[in-house]
Amino acid sequence: MLETKKSEINFKKLRPCNQAIAFTRVSKHDQVEGASLDAQMDKIEQYCDGHNFNIIQRIKLTESSTRGSRKEFHKMLEFVKKQKNKTAIVVHCVDRFQRSFKESAEIEELLKEDIIELHFWKEGLVLTKNSSSPDITRWDMGILSAKMYVGALRDNVTRSMEYNWADGKLQNKAPTGYINITKDKKKTVVIDDERGPLVKKMFEEYATGLYSLKDMVVWARIHNLKSRFSNKTLCRAAIHAILQNPFYCGIMLIKGNYIKHIYDPLIDEDLFNRVQEQLSGKATIHTKTEYGSMDFALRGLFHCGKCGCTMTPELHTKKSGKQYSYLKCSHMHGNCDQKPINEEMVFQQIEDELVGSFHFTDKALSALKTSVREYVENENGFNRMHKKQLQSQLTNAKNRLDNAVNMLLDGVITKEVYETKKHQLDNEIAEIESQLTKCSNNLNEIGQIVENIIEIAGNARNLIRSSKMDQKSAFLKLVLSNSTITDKKAWISLKKPFDLLKNTNSCTSWLGQLDSNQY
Repeated sequence: MLETKKSEINFKKLRPCNQAIAFTRVSKHDQVEGASLDAQMDKIEQYCDGHNFNIIQRIKLTESSTRGSRKEFHKMLEFVKKQKNKTAIVVHCVDRFQRSFKESAEIEELLKEDIIELHFWKEGLVLTKNSSSPDITRWDMGILSAKMYVGALRDNVTRSMEYNWADGKLQNKAPTGYINITKDKKKTVVIDDERGPLVKKMFEEYATGLYSLKDMVVWARIHNLKSRFSNKTLCRAAIHAILQNPFYCGIMLIKGNYIKHIYDPLIDEDLFNRVQEQLSGKATIHTKTEYGSMDFALRGLFHCGKCGCTMTPELHTKKSGKQYSYLKCSHMHGNCDQKPINEEMVFQQIEDELVGSFHFTDKALSALKTSVREYVENENGFNRMHKKQLQSQLTNAKNRLDNAVNMLLDGVITKEVYETKKHQLDNEIAEIESQLTKCSNNLNEIGQIVENIIEIAGNARNLIRSSKMDQKSAFLKLVLSNSTITDKKAWISLKKPFDLLKNTNSCTSWLGQLDSNQY
């Protein structure tokens, strides 16, 4: 009996760990100034000294943790896998290590195999092969908080873009025939003196019906009409895109909506419509395309379980006039024997799955929201750290401006050099102050966002049955991930952290040490 217990203890015993990787990261190159990377590294080195870790590699990354493939991050993981001894990856905080769950599966596997340990200095959190569920959940919540912070920043950008779109302002590069310029410190779009007249002439020539698209390629080559992006002669596809773009007659196509812009039109709507008639037989501009104007809550949420293509929505109208929505395979990879499935059938399967998964008593919901609120208040240190970094950068910029004034008074630099430096520093200070304002606003929003996650899960049934298609669609996009359909069966997969809330028993993982009798 004693031997059996000893064997079990040895099975759970961790391998010794005496070496470490010091991992630091900032998102943008302009964050390298202000000693952000150095400050992280100092704390990590002190931590490693206190734990007798031999630092075998120091990593200083300037990369986004949410965009791109994170090549250097994965190179670090490959380096760890090749080590003969277990390695501790020591990071300043969860936010510096990752801001999404896409790397979690690989990291969890390395923890499970006892290849690595994760040490987060700021949170005082150490993850090993034997880590408890509350510790794993703290890690998940740290990632979730970081992800929501990024999402809040993205939402601010989106709101700004939508505000400008509503005012008829273009938010990206202007098409060939126009150019982007800065006038009176404001960005605007004007007609390109070189290409604009040629694009207008191309519309006029094609509207006569005497030319094909192939003929227009030759015409563009003869008239030396080149793309403003590649500076190459326009090909057939580029010409077709130009002739279909309503921007030239004063209208922007934004997310399926046609919005009148504020810039000078290159042609009139009558000419544009005549060109469309030549291209496709349509003589008028519609506010929305027929397909784009329809509301489909399941659009883009499911893939074909047989070939992997997106399941696209389609509206069927019967002789009686009654309409039905179906999901069908888009066949982008060729023929597929997947049959269409009625959306109502999919909704019913989603409801059966989610309502059964997210079943909470009112008391459990209240306890969850209280626990998560307390956690966010204690653990979202990355907001405070980011604000502290910005304040440090602001102080440094103001000190540099004061130094420039002193150097001017002492005759070390000329007035021209001072004016140039002052203009540069004034812009830098204004930008940092703007970021500080956004940082404060985002911090105020995060607590409510986290509470909403719990509220959303608890009201799954009502949201799925909602008659408001936009509300239903927003809910499903929030919780579903990589879901598939095979024949008449919808296979539901949930995004993090909703997969942690799949049943009442999971509440213990979220609430940590709360008494299970609360449920």
